[in-house]
Amino acid sequence: MPTHDSTSDQPQICESVLRNLVLLALPWLSFQRDILDIAKKSISNTSNVKPTENFTLRELQALLMIFDRSHEWRNLFDRDFEKRLEDAYKEIFPKMASASVQFIEAQQIILSSVFDAMKKLRVDEKANDHSKS
Repeated sequence: MPTHDSTSDQPQICESVLRNLVLLALPWLSFQRDILDIAKKSISNTSNVKPTENFTLRELQALLMIFDRSHEWRNLFDRDFEKRLEDAYKEIFPKMASASVQFIEAQQIILSSVFDAMKKLRVDEKANDHSKS
């Protein structure tokens, strides 16, 4: 009866597990970096923000019409409540967009550092593999 070596059926992995994980992660990190850039450009362009601002303001007004049909709650504040709410919203929305841009920039900085570290690790591992040969 021939002896059967079970390890010969499995592919031999020459590279380290960490290097393989880095190789799998690099395309995802690159993709995330590209998406963050697209999001930042979209938010920074005021013509792209205006439709979102209008949509959310209209949704807020629709919610007020649903939950306060008789204007009972809104009239507790004053007659110009909706106008003041709209004015406040138009003042707040650009600040929220600015904060979003800053958050995206922080993510880009972190992502760039992680990407560079993983790329360096991949290159170092490749150099070590060649020196062992």
